[in-house]
Amino acid sequence: MTESPSADQNSFRKTLRLPAGEAGSPALLLGLITLLVFGGGGAALIHWVQGRDLLALHIGPLDPWLQLATGTVVGTAMGLLALWLVHRRWMAPVIGRYSDMIGPWMQLRSQRILVSICAGVGEELFFRGAVQHWLGITITAVLFVAIHGYLDPRNWRISIYGVVLTAMMIALGWMAEHQGLLAPMAAHTMIDVVLLEGLYADWRKRHPKLAPQDSLTIARP
Repeated sequence: MTESPSADQNSFRKTLRLPAGEAGSPALLLGLITLLVFGGGGAALIHWVQGRDLLALHIGPLDPWLQLATGTVVGTAMGLLALWLVHRRWMAPVIGRYSDMIGPWMQLRSQRILVSICAGVGEELFFRGAVQHWLGITITAVLFVAIHGYLDPRNWRISIYGVVLTAMMIALGWMAEHQGLLAPMAAHTMIDVVLLEGLYADWRKRHPKLAPQDSLTIARP
């Protein structure tokens, strides 16, 4: 015998059952803002303030195709590690909150990939491209994670995740310094792709009647 859904559950479902256009608009807006504000700001700082060659910064000392390949492999591994961490039992309050933030607004894989690419390009151009030139690899990594809210002394669970993410961002900073900016862009993109897919998978599992029939590629570890 199954229990009938309560009025609160029905209300919750109605609230999150968004048409595709409405659900996609915030994701598209978020991606464009990230790309234009961070990416545009980073490019402006690099070219106009720091006086550096933007194209040379992207190409770097390593072949561009090798950068993309390296970043893709490293970023995928980092994303899977981060996804494994947030799915530990003691991280349940965190995964629940973030999956409920992601799920309703990024129900299509194309939306999640778009946001990931915009964040990977825009944020890396700003932080690893421009800010790291002034502050160095480690301070830039800490600043990046802190701005995203993952080094919160009021929440030890988030802070543990933040420490791990800081180590990953230090690695991305090293890649930017010794390989070129395309490598951390690809890595950042893949980290976000894996995490967003994992968060959406968690949300879809908990709210199957709210999710569209979008294929599920990354299951909970």
